Amino acid sequence: MPQQPLSPTLIADTAMDILDREGVGGLSMRAIAVRLDVKAASLYYHVRNKEALLQALVDRVATEVNGNVDPAADWRTMLTAMAVRLRGILRTHPGVAAVVATKSVSPTVAQQIADRIGPPLAGKLNTTTDRALLLAQSLYVLVAGLALAEFGDVPHEPAAPRAYYDAWFDLAVGTFLDGIDTP
Repeated sequence: MPQQPLSPTLIADTAMDILDREGVGGLSMRAIAVRLDVKAASLYYHVRNKEALLQALVDRVATEVNGNVDPAADWRTMLTAMAVRLRGILRTHPGVAAVVATKSVSPTVAQQIADRIGPPLAGKLNTTTDRALLLAQSLYVLVAGLALAEFGDVPHEPAAPRAYYDAWFDLAVGTFLDGIDTP
């Protein structure tokens, strides 16, 4: 039996750990069950299937990224905070980069994020909410792509030194934000 009671959170945490150590190829419901010392069938009481689990991980990351964004901040601070937070999460959990880069946030979580940051960001950018959200989503995809380039081969180490990826992130995000700022 597991040390803690089986729950969606424990299953997701275990999945993140497996992703970080073994990559997407190592993640299965059976691998989670082995790690938690339970029968695989017991996982399905808490998580419908692997696809639902991956969706929960993507939603978890998006919620963490956007939950700390201050809608009262100026637009550049808001978007920079989102980019830095996403990169930090993906650095902490490099195995989830491939999932975040290839799977969309659920409509429910996307709507919560849109309601929270869309109108303030649109007002600060003097644009429509739809355009502001597309810009925020484009930045999210940019950062996820950079993380995929850095960590896409988990469990193998990145091909270049960390300073290389730091410089690439700074240049890519700065250029993206400068493009928004250009009339």
